[in-house]
Amino acid sequence: MFMSKILFVIAAIYFSILSGLFYLSARNNDGSLVVANIDAIHNISQPAAIWQKTTITIEEAEQKIAININAPKIAISGDDDLDSKANDAIAQYVESLKDDFIFAVSTAAYDNGEVNTLNIDTEMLLLSPRLISLAFTETHHLAGATDDDPKRTFLVFDLINGTLMREGNELFLDDLAWSRAVQAIRTSLLSGYQGEPSCDLSFAPASYGLAASCIGVDWSQGGKHVSVTGDVPMSIVQEYL
Repeated sequence: MFMSKILFVIAAIYFSILSGLFYLSARNNDGSLVVANIDAIHNISQPAAIWQKTTITIEEAEQKIAININAPKIAISGDDDLDSKANDAIAQYVESLKDDFIFAVSTAAYDNGEVNTLNIDTEMLLLSPRLISLAFTETHHLAGATDDDPKRTFLVFDLINGTLMREGNELFLDDLAWSRAVQAIRTSLLSGYQGEPSCDLSFAPASYGLAASCIGVDWSQGGKHVSVTGDVPMSIVQEYL
């Protein structure tokens, strides 16, 4: 899975200046700034999200599986090709979560008659002519196993370039700024956690700053599964944008 390697008048003005960077700029692999073509943004209408609920039931000889998915379908007026790319990216990501769960059932679930269940809920973090930012919260139950905490992962689609933002470094000044931003986000997210987690950080831009999660294990607690989620204010990464 990819994804390894996001009220007052003065506050509103401050946020709008910072968040504009998420809308208007990105970074090349060499660290150079790419400013989004304003005309291109104007030519992309405000996307709309149509929410769809899907239920999948799989009954095999050894295991029963029930999967519930709530995910959006994106509609962009006048640009069928672009919304197809965005919807394909969302569908492929959901499919990867589903496939991972089915594999886990085949390798870790007990054949005790219980139904193995997977629920995927999607939250729209940001929907603009520049970016689509989504959070996927995955809860599951494997027959005969202790349930892990919900896992939250992210997908960010760049509408200007018609591609996924895979690493997250596209949002920052350069690779060094990205590295420092990652450490700042991790420190903020885990500030209230009691333990020593070894977890993979992921994040995505949201209307209020960044949504983030860290998923892994805590060896100081006997290898306990760790899934920490939270919101990170824009001020934490301001100097790295």
